[in-house]
Amino acid sequence: MRRHWALTLAVTLSAAMAAGCSSAGAMKNARAALDNAKTAGVQEKAPYEYYMAESYFRLAEHEVAEGDRKGAIEFAEKSEQFSADAVKKAGGGAK
Repeated sequence: MRRHWALTLAVTLSAAMAAGCSSAGAMKNARAALDNAKTAGVQEKAPYEYYMAESYFRLAEHEVAEGDRKGAIEFAEKSEQFSADAVKKAGGGAK
């Protein structure tokens, strides 16, 4: 019986750590994409996409603070997509 609880605890902790890592990775990717878009100067050429990316990133940060890893990943991925769309719409950024 004791071994069963130890195994259950180990599996639960592993799953929690994996979920935490995946949200951290999603946040890191979203931040990099947002920084890339900002560096490319897309604020003037694709303001809607850029500010949507920024807004979704802030929502993702809020979800991380609230402990909602799934929500954080979802918003981080949307932020990353809007950042990519902004760079694409701006023709690759400032030249």
